[in-house]
Amino acid sequence: MEIRELLTFKTIVATRSFSKAADQLGYTQSTVSMQIQRLEAELGAKLLTYQQRRVQVTEAGQRLLPLVEQTLTSFDDVAHWATRTQEMGRLRIAAPESLTISLLAAKLQHFQQQWPLVELQLQNATCLHNEAALLRHDVDVAFMMWPSQPDTRLIDHDLGLQDIVLVTSQANQTYEALLADRTATFVINEPDCSYRNQFETALWQQHQRKFRTIMLPSIAAIKATVVNGIGFSYLPRKMVQQELTAGELFEVSTDIDNHVHAHLLTRRDQAVTPQLTAFLNLFEPIAEK
Repeated sequence: MEIRELLTFKTIVATRSFSKAADQLGYTQSTVSMQIQRLEAELGAKLLTYQQRRVQVTEAGQRLLPLVEQTLTSFDDVAHWATRTQEMGRLRIAAPESLTISLLAAKLQHFQQQWPLVELQLQNATCLHNEAALLRHDVDVAFMMWPSQPDTRLIDHDLGLQDIVLVTSQANQTYEALLADRTATFVINEPDCSYRNQFETALWQQHQRKFRTIMLPSIAAIKATVVNGIGFSYLPRKMVQQELTAGELFEVSTDIDNHVHAHLLTRRDQAVTPQLTAFLNLFEPIAEK
């Protein structure tokens, strides 16, 4: 007994015609008739009769039909098992909060539309932590904002220069006045943050200046603090564009030479799965090293 014989039987029952079944299946009518004859001979039962120019299903055929439909469904599941298995799996991503908000969230939405069966795991941490997690094989993809080159065991997909701005709640604030203000407070996140590191390094090298600092765990908390007049901050423009547009924050021009790029990192030794390839294709790196 062959699957195609069962499919032919089901198609004839649905169309009530040998000729229509042959057209749908791409067979000649004689081939369809031969398949039904073989099936009936193997089962030892008459399944179809031809009365008044129309195919009729016998009692035996009616009892067989649910089993045929169940068998064909199971066969289709087996036939597509490999494809469905490839479409499943897991993708583990590590990214800093800033890139999760400004870049990654929208891309993840597109990825889930294309790969709905893939389990996405996302963790937020500092850039150095993300790089270390990737090297430990704890994640499959890591994002960083950093001016330096990552570990040589990693492939660097450079996503380009990130616009970083100094912001304050005062409309007419200047960088020179801020440098001279001994009460000014820098509101920012952890010391390992790339743009914080860039600001503090440039500030010391060019002006031998340090500000007293309030360190907060999230960008939302930093923005709320600055909006309410408690200090200033130095953040990616995409993080504060809404507040700048609304007039809640104001940009202050600086003499800082910005070198902070966004990076998407993968390991050189990892298997390139279809899921990973599809994820990488969502981004347009300016360079790969």
